[in-house]
Amino acid sequence: MSGVVVLIGYLILIPSIFGVLFGMLGLGATGAATSEVAGDSRESARIEMEAAGVPTEIQESVLDFNELSSAHRAQLNQHQRSVVEDVSLSLSAEMVGVGVGATLIGGASAFVLFSSFIGGLLGWLLVMKKKVLQCMNCQAVVAAS
Repeated sequence: MSGVVVLIGYLILIPSIFGVLFGMLGLGATGAATSEVAGDSRESARIEMEAAGVPTEIQESVLDFNELSSAHRAQLNQHQRSVVEDVSLSLSAEMVGVGVGATLIGGASAFVLFSSFIGGLLGWLLVMKKKVLQCMNCQAVVAAS
């Protein structure tokens, strides 16, 4: 290939390598942040329910996003019911927010990773050296492989 084409190949290839690294870093960071936020949300909900005196069995049920039975609701006083409902709603909202954030950031990272990979392949095709056979009489060129 001519020098200009090889230069264009390097101009495509080098940023693509950084794009692939950035995409992989973004996907990894999204997964780590999602699990950390989910763990922190559950822990703060547990602390809030413990402070209100909610029994452990009911706490586990709320943290697992299970519907409380009428027998469990009967065990709670008005303040505890209010805390359980607040915690349940806030946990659900936080999980939705975490899911939306992970989808947006993870999707953007996956798009950058995929498009950088395709760009890297294109750059590599322009940069790599190719063996060719050239006819001495007519100057026709064919691939050597």
